[in-house]
Amino acid sequence: MSLLTTSPGLVASSPRIQRLLTPLRESIVDKPPYISGTLQLPDSCLSLFYKVAKDDHAARHINLANATPDEVEQLTQACEPPGKMGSECFSLTLDPFHIGLVRIIRGYLLEGTKSKDDMKIEPYELNVYSKGTFFEPHVDTPRSEKMFGSLVVVFPTPHEGGALLLRHCGQEWIFDSDQAFAAKGQPSIGYVAFFSDVENEVAQVISGHRITLTYNLYFDDGGPVSEPPRPVNEGAFHKAFTALLEDPEFLAEGGTLAFGLRHVYPIHPIGNYLKSIYDDLNGSDAAVYQSARVLGFEPVLYLYYQWIQFADSLGVITDKEIYFEEVVADEDQDLVDIAQKEGGILVAREGGGKAIELDSRFKSPELLEWVTPITTFNHQDGAYPTYGPGDEPELRWAYGYVCLVVRIGKAGDRLAYPTVAELNRADLREREEELDDYYYH
Repeated sequence: MSLLTTSPGLVASSPRIQRLLTPLRESIVDKPPYISGTLQLPDSCLSLFYKVAKDDHAARHINLANATPDEVEQLTQACEPPGKMGSECFSLTLDPFHIGLVRIIRGYLLEGTKSKDDMKIEPYELNVYSKGTFFEPHVDTPRSEKMFGSLVVVFPTPHEGGALLLRHCGQEWIFDSDQAFAAKGQPSIGYVAFFSDVENEVAQVISGHRITLTYNLYFDDGGPVSEPPRPVNEGAFHKAFTALLEDPEFLAEGGTLAFGLRHVYPIHPIGNYLKSIYDDLNGSDAAVYQSARVLGFEPVLYLYYQWIQFADSLGVITDKEIYFEEVVADEDQDLVDIAQKEGGILVAREGGGKAIELDSRFKSPELLEWVTPITTFNHQDGAYPTYGPGDEPELRWAYGYVCLVVRIGKAGDRLAYPTVAELNRADLREREEELDDYYYH
């Protein structure tokens, strides 16, 4: 007897359940993947020493709190290439740790276990945007596996325009340093820290000079520094999820919720890819994971392999990577055959489309209710050889997308859900029975 909520051969969408899921889905609206603001600092924090020329030992000094137009022009002329100066060519008295900026960034951007980690911050580049200059939309290139974001510090030199535009998951935010400084009325720095997967753009400078310093943000190997803060939207998700669980009409016989991840996570080439992501979860992904655990559930990361034959309605989930390059498939074997033999679970995407009739050779699928859709940010792919008509070799591709799955029990006993350990034991018994049938019948 299966431990999972399944459908005996017919997969159909469930608009009523999807309507009930709407409040839960809306509670996972991601908090902005950045933090910005201004800090009032003494002039002594804004002294910049820089080389007159890249290969010259001569240096100049400028205080960016009260720089004259001539001093700004001299700094502009020293940039090589134009508008840019590498970190090896300047030194600044500003210390992001001393002024509390690192504490602000960690408290907002880092969630889950990562908020306990030490953070390293390295100056990367000084930029001088003169009248008419801009920076086209782009995503910053991570300098290492440990880099998770960028910090842009804007200095209070007079300028108009040059707003920083940030985009992520179809949303856009604007930080206009010119307006932010005008509201303060005294020398301040502006700052914007954001994750590496956020697209950023600098609008055209209309007048003056917009001077910024970009830092790379890294996780460091130091010890714990603080208790992890709650994700901003965890309270809303917890409330919406609790209300759903108390509704006897919602998955009355129990079921499975699936969440597409909303953040990009580094791919570790060595070790268990999925296991490494648990410690990296942030934003709404962390809110879902932590809330589910607090309520007594067992949220699990899976790779979801879509079966192309049935578009987005049918696939397989597995809690480990499948090394398809080591598999040789027969002509009549498809992705699902291979994944199931590797311990994968056949799943049907509830709400994924019109009803479909399943091939009788496949077991009844576990029905998934997708709260947030699969995203392509985090995936593993692999090619596997197979043989077509006439024993002609063919190469097929498999794509696995990371998702978070939460199984819940029936109404009135929501915590009576099948755990991963129970599913693994059931799968082992089933395999042993198949072997017995093969050898003794």
